Amino acid sequence: MKKLALFTLLTLMTMSVSANSESAKIADTLFINGKILTVDEDFSIAQSLAIRDGRIVAVGSNAMTEPLIGDQTKLIDLKGKTVIPGLIDNHLHFIRGVWNFKSEVRLDGIESRTEAMKKIRDRAKQLESGKWITVMGGWSYEQFLDDNAGFSLQELDEIAPDNPLFLMRGYSEGFANSKAFELAEVENGGQAQVKGRDTVGEFINLVSWRNKRSDENAIRTYMKELNRVGLTTVYDVGRPSEGDLGALEDFAESGDMPLRVFHTLRYNARDAKSTESALKMIESDSILPRSNDEQFGLLGLGEHIYSPVTDNPRNKSQWKEEVWGPFTQISFAAARNGWPVHEHVMSQVMAEQYLDLVEDIAVEVPTVKDLRWTFAHVNGMKDEDIARAAELGIAFAVHNQARMSVQIFDSPRIGSIANSGALWGLGSDAGIVAPYQPFITLEWVVAGTNVAAKATWGEDQRVSREQALIAHTRNNAELLFMEQHIGSLEVGKLADLVVLDKDYLTVEENEISELMPLLTMTGGKVVYSQASMD
Repeated sequence: MKKLALFTLLTLMTMSVSANSESAKIADTLFINGKILTVDEDFSIAQSLAIRDGRIVAVGSNAMTEPLIGDQTKLIDLKGKTVIPGLIDNHLHFIRGVWNFKSEVRLDGIESRTEAMKKIRDRAKQLESGKWITVMGGWSYEQFLDDNAGFSLQELDEIAPDNPLFLMRGYSEGFANSKAFELAEVENGGQAQVKGRDTVGEFINLVSWRNKRSDENAIRTYMKELNRVGLTTVYDVGRPSEGDLGALEDFAESGDMPLRVFHTLRYNARDAKSTESALKMIESDSILPRSNDEQFGLLGLGEHIYSPVTDNPRNKSQWKEEVWGPFTQISFAAARNGWPVHEHVMSQVMAEQYLDLVEDIAVEVPTVKDLRWTFAHVNGMKDEDIARAAELGIAFAVHNQARMSVQIFDSPRIGSIANSGALWGLGSDAGIVAPYQPFITLEWVVAGTNVAAKATWGEDQRVSREQALIAHTRNNAELLFMEQHIGSLEVGKLADLVVLDKDYLTVEENEISELMPLLTMTGGKVVYSQASMD
């Protein structure tokens, strides 16, 4: 704390010498009387934080920041409330999440089947007859602790008698009522369950807003929701089929974007011809990695750099050369041209085969170790693979997608990752296969319990609250090459922050998921606020 205070005092002295007028020293916004978790290198806790022109200009005590108060300063008395940096999701399918968000029901984190059914029933009462009701993932019936049975056709018909209803659970399973089956022209055999990726796809094509996915109002609605749960930055690692980024780019250019959104290069590589086209893009002088600004833009490659290489936790076989060859070509091209890669790695065999490849690449392109290549999900990695990856400079992106499984082999070894010395961060893989709420993720890694409230790991694989928060903020900023701008509440950084209703450091472990932002700021602008903070 003394170190932080001295640094802040020196900064203010420098400011006072260089300022051209008294007004240049005044804060636009000043928080006082708070418990501000800076998440700096020392995890310092401050009382006050000052913002000017979207950036933090002072962090310290009330007395230290008092000289920055002017007639136009907005003074916010936190009254002891906890403040954390804006949360960053390193793996969220943003554009895909926009598709249906304005019209869907979300069941993320709801632990009562009765409550979930009521939520759907209430939506049905609000809608006109014939309007679709959808639940596009982010839930599992194992999360309903009162009754985790699947849904019957009779009960879905009863809660939405006049509306087609489809509940998507992952990519290969769902539930629908009779009206939905009729519109989809799918036989149900008297059952509500929808099985198989192709059949689920029939329903997705029927209900999806894909033809409206560039709608700016839909994007604004989704960004506001992510702000509401404490997110200020996301990394969209989607494919071209997930949606056009054009409208989002226009939105960023407007200068009124409440969420920082970075994305991967959109291309299709699925065979020899499309791989050749992808390589031209990756090697092009006109398409550059990390061409994003502080708000939006292209960062790297992923999540599937060659789509036939699609790993899952149950994979037991290494990829054959006819599939691994193009993957290798793209990987070498990425390294030679300075592209960060964020690749889907779920099984032990994929991890080992990819590590072999990165070792070969490092011989030819030693700078690959500086590109922060990232293994995403990492469900099946062993400790020796984690250590090997750390030596190669590989980062880890861990997601609450693994929390949704009740299978122990689906659980990444987070404690081992945290102790490896490698860079690692937290995300969601939202919104079809997992919830987008970051406090659900934070509770999962701290308490070590899965969607069914059952222990996932032993004590050695859980992490502390401080480690978890660092992974969802400062570490993620570094993973996205944004550590100079976001990720912690330090002088000079953008004022992305969240005021919480309860103290993250002292609330019960199993209540971390219930923490709610009272106020969210992006770049010093209030992008979400409850009435109590107005």
